[in-house]
Order: sequence, then C-alpha cells, then structure tokens
Amino acid sequence: MLGLLKGGTEETFGIIERELRCGFWSWDLRSNEMQWSRGYYDLLGIEPGKVLPSFSSILQVTHPEDRGAQAEVDRIVRKASTIRRKFRVIRRGGNVAWIYCQIIVFVDDEGNSEKALGVCTDVTVQEDQLSRLRVADERYRALVKATGAVVWVAKSDGRLHEVINCEHGAEVQAAVLNSGWLQLIHPDDRDDTIKVREAASREKRGYDVVHRIRHADGSFKWKRSTGQPVLDGAGNVKEWLGISVDLEPDTAGSAGDSITGAQVRAARGLLRWSVMDLAHAAGISRATIRRIEELDAAPNHNDPALSSIEATLSKAGVEFFFPKTGKPGVRPR
Repeated sequence: MLGLLKGGTEETFGIIERELRCGFWSWDLRSNEMQWSRGYYDLLGIEPGKVLPSFSSILQVTHPEDRGAQAEVDRIVRKASTIRRKFRVIRRGGNVAWIYCQIIVFVDDEGNSEKALGVCTDVTVQEDQLSRLRVADERYRALVKATGAVVWVAKSDGRLHEVINCEHGAEVQAAVLNSGWLQLIHPDDRDDTIKVREAASREKRGYDVVHRIRHADGSFKWKRSTGQPVLDGAGNVKEWLGISVDLEPDTAGSAGDSITGAQVRAARGLLRWSVMDLAHAAGISRATIRRIEELDAAPNHNDPALSSIEATLSKAGVEFFFPKTGKPGVRPR
C-alpha cells in the first residue's frame, strides 16, 4: 500500500497527512511486517527510523489503560473484515493524544486474512471537547438535582420531548411527553397556564407562571414555571427551554395559616375591588369585611367568613403566601 507514496505522490501524501493530521500503515499478516507512513510516525510521536514498525511498537506507546483492548487487535484482525478502534498514545514529553483508527482487512481466495490497512486520525481535539461537554453535563444535572427543579425541553409547538429530574414514574413521564403534562396542572390553574403559554408563543417571548402541579403521591404543590424560546437566525422558535421550581416552603400556606386583615386589604387592591365588590362576590356583609380588615394580624381562626373571603379572592386570581420569615403577603397568581 505504502508503495503508492513513492515518487511524485509522496510529497502530496505528506501534505495531506499534515493538514488532516492522519497517517497510514500496512500490515502483512503472513510475514508480520508493517510499514508506517510519515504521518503515522507523527501520530505516535515517534521519529522515523528510531523503531522498527511493528504492532508491538504501537503497544509500547499506547496508554496503559488502553493496552488491553489494543492488544486484542492482533487476534481480531485475522478474523474480521473491518475494525474501528480509538485509543490513547503517550508521546514524547508525556503528552497524551487520542487516535482513531479504521482497519480494513483483505483476504485471499480461500478467505484467510492476508493484509490489513490502517487509516488513522488524530482526534484529540474532538475528545477534549467531548470530555468538557460530559463534565458540563454532569455538573448541570447535579445542579438540577440539588435544586429539586424540573427542567424540560419542548418542540416549537410546545410539545415536550425531554424532561429532566421528573419525580413521576415512567408511565406518567410518557404521558407528559405526549402533551399529557396539562393533566398534571390543577384544574383551576389550567386555563391561565394555557393563556400565558399561548400569548408567549404568539409573541415569541419568555413567560413566567405560578400554578399547582400534581405530584406522584396525588398531592398538588405550588410551582413557578418559566419558559424561554430558542430562536433560529430568522427569528423563528426552534424549541422551548423551561424550568419548574418549588416555591419557598410554606409559601402557599398550610392548614395552620389564616389570612390576615392586611392581606385582605392588599388583595382587594390588586383586584381593584371595593369592600362592596368583595362583599357581593363572597356573599357576606360589608361590616364583616371591615371588621376583618381592621386587624393586621390573623382574625379568629373560627371566623366562618375567612374561608369564604379567601376562596373568593383566590378564585379571582390572588395568591396568599406565608414565608417563614417576614410578614404574610399576596401576589397575583
């Protein structure tokens, strides 16, 4: 094979090998003699003429962790027609390089392996890039797991095709990926979620929505879901990236929390409701509302008007939250 490099084509092959960072070898499987091109010497980090081309010479510069698999080539090459191998070599000075080699085996008329041709390329740059990507991916997944967030990727039409760190089982995740994600959202929050997503899709912008999502145990928990479009060069949406995170512990309140008069006043302010508007919507008297609003602290837990007021304001789009530190508050839902 390397006879092709003699004469006028040798210089041309040398240029090709240097530019493509590749090299060639041929191996007579009957005499066990090998020939290496100048490019292959360079791949191994060996000066031409310093060693006799042989498979054992290749093993000598092969990284110790790759020698076992590389040694198998001697046996496999006599039985296979094509072999692909990727291995590391340690060059002069201790530099480690990755070599990808495709080996083609030629057989005689009786089907016995006769010769082998190796076409090898330096893939160190690609392997280093893949290694950095793997490290970045591992860090990213560890960070997602540490935050407890659910990360998702959706197609341009909004259909999910990847969900990371989802606590639900395989069947539920399959349903989610088939647009069944809407069934996990609390019925009272679905319409608002759909409206927010559709508006963001039309305007090709990000969105932020707070809603309740059903967990594997059947309970609903408050989440903040944020989505961001990924645009192509023409400004069209290629896909959506999003994250859903738990709100702060006790943000949505617990069975022991009761809304305060200050929260009721603030909620009316958000909705631009008068006392009469709230009284009419909740079916209670204006005097009762004024009595409750006069107290900045929580009124008597047994006050039957509280549950009606809270339900009415929540239905109108107000969320009451109770942080561990600081005062209770309200915000649009």
